[in-house]
Amino acid sequence: MYLPSHFAQDDPALLLDVMRRHTFATLVTAEDGVPLATPLPLLARREDDGFRIEGHMARANPQWQAFERGATALAIFHGPHAYISPTQYKSSERVPTWNYVTVQATGKAHTVHDRQRKLATLERLIAHHEVSYQAQFERMRPELLDVMLDAIVAFEIRVEKVEGKFKLNQHRLADLRPEVQALHESGSLDEREMAQWMKRLGYWIDSPRSDD
Repeated sequence: MYLPSHFAQDDPALLLDVMRRHTFATLVTAEDGVPLATPLPLLARREDDGFRIEGHMARANPQWQAFERGATALAIFHGPHAYISPTQYKSSERVPTWNYVTVQATGKAHTVHDRQRKLATLERLIAHHEVSYQAQFERMRPELLDVMLDAIVAFEIRVEKVEGKFKLNQHRLADLRPEVQALHESGSLDEREMAQWMKRLGYWIDSPRSDD
C-alpha cells in the first residue's frame, strides 16, 4: 500500500493489537490479473519466526483453490477511521481528509482439510470472539458437526510482509484546534478509538511534539 514514512508503523505488538481487535478483515488474491476478495474473520498470532493468520471459508468459495495453486494472499485489517473536517484546523487553507488505522499482511496461504485441525481452528475463533459459546458448540450433534466441517476449508497464512499505516494527524499536530480532542472523545466508536490511538502514540495536541 501507499505508505509515507511518517504514517508507517512497524511495532509488532501494535500491529498484532490492531489485527486482534479488528478481526473482520478482507482477504484478497489475484490470478491472471483478476482479483478476488472475501470478507471474513481472521485470527492473527505471533510466533518466533513471524506472524501467522488463520481462518476458514465456505468450500463453495473458489478462493481457497487459488491458495492451492500458490496464489499470494493479502489480508487487510480495517481499524478505526474518521472523517477530518478542515474546520478542525487553525489554518483556513486545509482540505477534508480521512484518518485511519490499517494493517496489511501478505503471504502464502496453506489450506487445511484435516477434520481435527479444522475443528481446532473453529475452537480458537470461538475462544477469541465468544468463549461462552464453547460449551454449546461442544454439545452439537456429531453428524451435524461433520456436515459443517465438510462445508468449510480452513487455512493458515504464513506472513511474509506486514505493514501498518497509522494516519493520525501526526504531521499536522501544530495546526489542530484544541477542540479536536473533545470532538474525537465524544464522537462515534471509531472516533473514540482514534483518540485512544493518538494518546497511546503521543499524537495529541498537547504533546510536546512539533509539526514535521
